[in-house]
Amino acid sequence: MFRSMWQLGLTAVASAFLALPAIADKGVFSSQLSVDELFVGEPTLITVSAEVGAEDLYINSVSLYETTAEGQPLQRLGSLNDDGINGDARPADTIFSMQFEVSENVATTRYFRVSAAYRGDRGRYLSPVLPVTVYEPIATSVFEDMLADLAALESAFHNYLLNMSLTEARLAVLGDAQANPNILTAELIDDDLSLLYAPGISGWVPLTDPDEILDAPGNSVPTSLPADYKSPGNDKLLIFAPGYSDASPQDKIADHAKSQFDNAEFMEFDPNPVTITKDSAASLAVVKTWGNYGTVIMHTHGGYLNDSAGNKKVVLLTGTHSNLINYIANLLDIVAGRIGVSSGKFYIYPSYITKHAASMQNTFFYLGACESMKDDSMWNALKAKGAKVGFGWSETVFRTFNTDKFKDLINPMVPTNNTQDPITAKASFDAIANKCDAHATPACLTMRTASADWQKFVFAEGGLINGDFETGDWTGWTHGGDYNFRIVSGARKQNGSYSGALGRWDTAYHGFDPTSEPYGYEWFYQDFVVPNAVTKLKFAWWMETYDTAVWDWFDAYLKDTSGNTLVTILEKAGKPGTNYGPYWTTSGWQQVEVDLTPYQGQEIRIYFDQRLDGYGDQQRVYVDDVVLE
Repeated sequence: MFRSMWQLGLTAVASAFLALPAIADKGVFSSQLSVDELFVGEPTLITVSAEVGAEDLYINSVSLYETTAEGQPLQRLGSLNDDGINGDARPADTIFSMQFEVSENVATTRYFRVSAAYRGDRGRYLSPVLPVTVYEPIATSVFEDMLADLAALESAFHNYLLNMSLTEARLAVLGDAQANPNILTAELIDDDLSLLYAPGISGWVPLTDPDEILDAPGNSVPTSLPADYKSPGNDKLLIFAPGYSDASPQDKIADHAKSQFDNAEFMEFDPNPVTITKDSAASLAVVKTWGNYGTVIMHTHGGYLNDSAGNKKVVLLTGTHSNLINYIANLLDIVAGRIGVSSGKFYIYPSYITKHAASMQNTFFYLGACESMKDDSMWNALKAKGAKVGFGWSETVFRTFNTDKFKDLINPMVPTNNTQDPITAKASFDAIANKCDAHATPACLTMRTASADWQKFVFAEGGLINGDFETGDWTGWTHGGDYNFRIVSGARKQNGSYSGALGRWDTAYHGFDPTSEPYGYEWFYQDFVVPNAVTKLKFAWWMETYDTAVWDWFDAYLKDTSGNTLVTILEKAGKPGTNYGPYWTTSGWQQVEVDLTPYQGQEIRIYFDQRLDGYGDQQRVYVDDVVLE
């Protein structure tokens, strides 16, 4: 009976779900699991949560099913609730949750899906399939044997070079690796030996020519900047140098970056004075924080290696030492193939960025490492997190050339006096006459941007972060209030996948009920510098309510950074009249723009709030596409 009912529902739902994705307040959005990876023999309590549109929802229908990989049902596991208990963070915020346990005796992947039903729809609305992967743990002895093998192969390579050519030595080491029973596959990729151990661990032995040194505060305002220029999302700077104090130190780019950014004329960077995150401090943990920075300058070893599935990807070396303590701490990432082991340190694959890095702040990256842009695998992972501009190398690059080209690129972008304005990333890149080194297969400096308009990136104050909320969170925005129902919502948006939402929206009006509507204000805002070429700010808003603007309303202001109002954009916006109770909506997104000409070059605040009166007639307002033009 269960299967036939589900199949009837799933057939209808599949068509209904695909046919009705744009119906606001109907659907399952932003579904996620608190844990999606674990080890065999470790019972784990997992919280599943999802935003579920409230209008016409059968509230008891929100359910979690275990499914096949294709999404076909296997069993119903229980109901998700919006009651603030059993894993639900806040009651009545339209984010439903439940907790369930996963415990397995063998490695496997299990799949789950959230389902919801609505009055008037025969089908069900479904979340994407959510996988939970269960891995076999790997014995520490395997890791220790691997470290010994890597060190032995590297030592053998240098010994072979005493009597062989570079090519012969590389082939000899490849033969040693292929003869090692612990190694599943070994492949020479350019000047790197890419290894895959039987348990699925990736290893890397650089086979570079030892005779070649390779890599693998402002006080002025610019007089003129390009129209519609772009800038980093904040002034935070990270100089990431895992090999700074190595025997063959990678310190020149880091030292020049510190000097240049310390003395920047048109933008003051944080920290001030600039520091260098070097050696073991340039760790895997710091990689996870890259999203906090508007600018990341990196000097490390890079490579182009096979991942655990045999696909070639760009890798970057970190400063985290590959010792037993760090092996245990990072075991899930090792068995999932997100990090690999070199003879002394861990390196990251793009999947490490995808899994762990936070949403980025319109970030600028200089990837000063060999093969860092041999393909777009690493850049695509960074871009998906919010990176906007990136530079890297197509092949193995000479270290001195890497340093020289970094100076050629960054000096015009970050002037240290007021005699010349900063130029754009594209203009600086184009001005470099010789972008390729003297290798037989030249390493060429390569530029990538998230979109064509980011070619106008300039190191100068200005611009908004995450005005379209497409990070799926409050990145760039400060938020708070007398109550806490605000969310970044997938239920209603003008474009993309998300909008910012204020207010409670989970219960139809049923008369006076102060328990179903909070009292007071809720708000979010962002401070930004108005670029000189910008003349207006635009945004869109959409409201649904059971009240009128006499009692519940929406405001929008321009303020100074102390909170004083400069311009009243909207005040007490909402349903006209006094006929509270009936459902009302703005019937489409309302478009608003405000003149910013008087504030060019100044730091100001865009501020949104909503007031609710606690009577029981709920209201929610959505804001999207906050942009400067």
